[in-house]
Amino acid sequence: MIETVGNVDPVGRSVMERLIDERFCRSACYREESKSTNSDALADLRDQPLAEEWLPRLYLADRQTSGRGRQGNSWLTGEDALTFSLVIDFDSVSEPHSRLLSLAAGVAIARGIEFLFAPAKSRLKWPNDVYLAGGKVAGILIETSQAFSNRLVMGVGVNVNESPAFPVLDETAPPQSLYGATGRRMSRFEVLEAMIQNLTEATEQLRQSPMIILTEFRNRCMLTGKQISFRESGDDCQGNCRGIADDGSLMIQTASGLRNCDSGAIRMVRVKRPF
Repeated sequence: MIETVGNVDPVGRSVMERLIDERFCRSACYREESKSTNSDALADLRDQPLAEEWLPRLYLADRQTSGRGRQGNSWLTGEDALTFSLVIDFDSVSEPHSRLLSLAAGVAIARGIEFLFAPAKSRLKWPNDVYLAGGKVAGILIETSQAFSNRLVMGVGVNVNESPAFPVLDETAPPQSLYGATGRRMSRFEVLEAMIQNLTEATEQLRQSPMIILTEFRNRCMLTGKQISFRESGDDCQGNCRGIADDGSLMIQTASGLRNCDSGAIRMVRVKRPF
């Protein structure tokens, strides 16, 4: 079942039909323009329950005007970028594996990029930002519904053939596009298909073999061994990243000891070198 709003791209609709036929998702909503695909999904969850037989449910927009990222950042896109959200059944991922969902989403997007743009190698910035050629090419926002706590919304933004229209918040890692990093143009719908397939496969892998997800994230982690800054209890702190703990938190060695960070903004510190 596909619901469409506005004059959507027929190629995009064809890809959605194929994803449903191949059971990577069970239903979809496709809009010509949306403020935020995550907001669309959460609004639907407030207004009506989504039965399990309709999940995963895909939300896609050709243009997003008020997309949300982590820490309140915005993600504005045109038709050369990809924005979508996937609603999944949260109960299907048991504790403590559910705490690794954010990492699994990052691993899935990284896998999709490498499949499409081989031999490109992507890196992950905890918890799930995806980097290529030194710049951020994709971001993920995971939200839960207050109305239905067993439904989880994974929102994904990918800079396919353009960099996003948002301010650079971390000067050590400017935004990048897949085209800018690889020199290869690709349809956003080709990217969508690979991303959905890898997201559903990574979610299933998290249920069966969570250590595979954790190990792969650790191998891609761009923060391990780096000096980073973070906020704790309202204070700005610095430390050396020691890697990812088994529960998915970030381990940081500070002057006062080893700390585990499970939320918040993390930035690499630019080391000043003597002249």
